[in-house]
Amino acid sequence: MLRIRSRLGFSGVSRPAWILLAGNALDAVGLGIFFPILPLFVEHRGGTPLLVGVIGASALVGNVLAQAPGGWLADRYDRRLIVVASIAAYGAFFLVYLIPIPVQVLPFVRFLHAGVGGFYMPAARALLADYTPPDRRGMIFGHWQASSMGGFLIGPTIGGLLALVRLDLVFVSSAIAGGLGALLLSTLPPGLARDEAGRYEGPTGLPKVERHLLWLLLPAILAGAAYQYLGGVYGATWVLYVTALGGSPLIAGLSLSLYSLPLVLFSAAAGGLTDRYGVRLSVALTLFFSALFATFYLLTRSIPVVLVLGVIEAFLTLGGMPAVLAEISRIVPSAQQGRAQGIFNIFTVGTQAAGSLVGGYLFGYGIAYPFASGAVVCLIALAAIPFLGRNRQASEPAPVAAC
Repeated sequence: MLRIRSRLGFSGVSRPAWILLAGNALDAVGLGIFFPILPLFVEHRGGTPLLVGVIGASALVGNVLAQAPGGWLADRYDRRLIVVASIAAYGAFFLVYLIPIPVQVLPFVRFLHAGVGGFYMPAARALLADYTPPDRRGMIFGHWQASSMGGFLIGPTIGGLLALVRLDLVFVSSAIAGGLGALLLSTLPPGLARDEAGRYEGPTGLPKVERHLLWLLLPAILAGAAYQYLGGVYGATWVLYVTALGGSPLIAGLSLSLYSLPLVLFSAAAGGLTDRYGVRLSVALTLFFSALFATFYLLTRSIPVVLVLGVIEAFLTLGGMPAVLAEISRIVPSAQQGRAQGIFNIFTVGTQAAGSLVGGYLFGYGIAYPFASGAVVCLIALAAIPFLGRNRQASEPAPVAAC
């Protein structure tokens, strides 16, 4: 039993890391409740599909713009405070949608909402690295992926049920999930080490994308951005693809749930393999199989085959992002973790948005083109593999040991 727990990544995790992962899961549940219902809410308020698209784009812009200052703050001040304040503010912001404002103002509201939430990710990932030794960070970022995906796995179902009762309950429930997450995360111990005077180490001056960090992170950015581009393509076109093959929206939803389940159950185990065998193998396999399965989807018109392919793809590619996040945490010292995660997020969120836009545009010319573009991008990104894992000497021991 102990060996099984170890293989699945459930041993050797510090208590603060478990708390952070649980808070992240609650945050993901809140977003999962809200996200699929937002288009219905906009339509209910008299908005058009175009306005829904503008709202989605404004959220991405707000999130990207928050990454650099969010990372700077995470390196300058107590990361716990940044995490708790951002998740609490993000949760409370769900209630703003209940205010009877003109529907045309919702893009600005969503821009601010996503911007507030954007401060959370760099600080939370930096704090997770603080709580975990470098040689177990693949495993812990696998848990991070699982906690995020788990929230999205159950959140939309809860949101759909609540919307059947009353639409307002969706936003209230998302706010409650955020509040509970903030309450839980407020129990976290310090992460970033202080100097002898008790002050937090960190940057000075204004937040910016630092050139030396960007150069150091470039291989990880290229690998992660390619995977996120493909994710953006799937996000924009997957439901359209399944329905074009003759599947119903219910089947499309089922396919997403089947894909998500292995990520929830086995991401930590895959991250543990990264810790044992290195980042290059995990990322190379993820990019290769991502390109391969994107090609497979072009060659079949069978819904059952598509469902099976999705599950197999999930198993073969679930180690990629934990490996990349672990690589980032290992090549920069603790005092730069927030800025490193912020820089990485700028590019990955940006390329995910690009994948969504390009995928939607190409789908108008045929269902094959979006998947082909994703496959090509993943294959090109394989060029970054030899440059991964070269700077592990820059990492520091985690200040919080497993307990």
